[in-house]
Amino acid sequence: MKKTDGNNAKIIKDYRLPDLLINLMMHLNFWMLLFIMFIMSHALWGYIHEGSALSFLMNSKLIPDRPFEPILSAGLLYASLLLLLTTETDQGIQFLFKLLTETFIVIILSRIMSFSYMGMFLMIIANLIRRPTGKWNRNITFVLVGICYFLLESQILSIWIPVTSLSDYLSYYRSDYAKIIQGIINVGKLLNVFLFMCYMFFMVRIQMSENERILSLNEQLREANVKLEEYSEKSALMAQTSERNRLAREIHDTIGHSLTGIVTGIEACIMLFDTNGELVKEQLKAISEVAHRGMEDARRSVRALKPDGLENMSLDLAIEQMIDEMRRSTGIHFHYDCSVKLRDNFGDDEAEAIYRTVQEGITNSVRHGKPQDIWVTISKADGKLNIIIRDNGAGCPDFEKGFGLSHMEERLEMLGGKIICDGNNGFLLQAEIPIRWGTEVD
Repeated sequence: MKKTDGNNAKIIKDYRLPDLLINLMMHLNFWMLLFIMFIMSHALWGYIHEGSALSFLMNSKLIPDRPFEPILSAGLLYASLLLLLTTETDQGIQFLFKLLTETFIVIILSRIMSFSYMGMFLMIIANLIRRPTGKWNRNITFVLVGICYFLLESQILSIWIPVTSLSDYLSYYRSDYAKIIQGIINVGKLLNVFLFMCYMFFMVRIQMSENERILSLNEQLREANVKLEEYSEKSALMAQTSERNRLAREIHDTIGHSLTGIVTGIEACIMLFDTNGELVKEQLKAISEVAHRGMEDARRSVRALKPDGLENMSLDLAIEQMIDEMRRSTGIHFHYDCSVKLRDNFGDDEAEAIYRTVQEGITNSVRHGKPQDIWVTISKADGKLNIIIRDNGAGCPDFEKGFGLSHMEERLEMLGGKIICDGNNGFLLQAEIPIRWGTEVD
């Protein structure tokens, strides 16, 4: 957590210089706007006071506004542009409307300045790169702004939009003064482009640093996944070893103890068989009791390996509880249809096989298919129990049986049954189990 906070702080710090550069661009464009508007208004005012306004109008393509009036409108438009540039919008229509408005304001400002300065378009591009937007919006912006910048810079728009050329205003000044004014404007253009290039350079560096950070995090995540898989494998081996040891202890403490007593008693009976028949009978009775106790201990051990649901309730209730728990934990819709009364009509091995088959089928559907619906159908036909589990998930065309299904297939084969799986069009499991029905059920 501390490392992540450090990375976030570093990213925020890296953005300080680009933010400074784009603020400098905003200030530079503001002063360039004021400078050009002042030169144009001053020249027009001079033409009027010197009485040469008629000569100016003869060379101009249109009648200009009153002196110094465009400065106020240009200032208000530029303030609106800055407000839009500093406003974040959502993706889609709002973003497109904001972009069109910014472009329209820049075109109007460029016209007021007689298309002599187009550096404000670079602010729109810089702001787009700084703000997180979708790839589609960004491509549209680059195309639109690039087209407008080309049309203005190449003076093509002046064919349809008549303006008084800046050179007509500069003709009011002496040639040396006019050259100085034009030089200041050119320096402003170059400085604006320089600030934009520096801004792009630092933004590319930040993006490269961010990509490296993401690659590093992905590598750390991959290493963590590898270690987690290794730990999972070790845990599985440890669980298997623990289960084997538990079964070994169970066998040793129950069946082993009983068999030891039986073997010892039989050996004693062999020795006493020819000499004391009554004592042999008593010994055989004792051996029988030991054997019965061993059988009871073995049954308790077997019952301990049964599913908890089958230990505490009937088969049908255990299956319904399992499906309900899976439904509540996964949110998947289950459609359960059972036309057989799953009560006390099955042996322990049959009941466990049915329960485990339904459990394994549902588990595989949830784990591999990510379905929205799962259908579980249990029916009876020709002395066999048919179990069908299918879903509407992604399926698995290259389906291979894992440990769970392989173990289930072995379990059903011991009962004379079979299992069929299909991973096309969702996951499908069909099981057929010959049943020793006990009492006949419908």
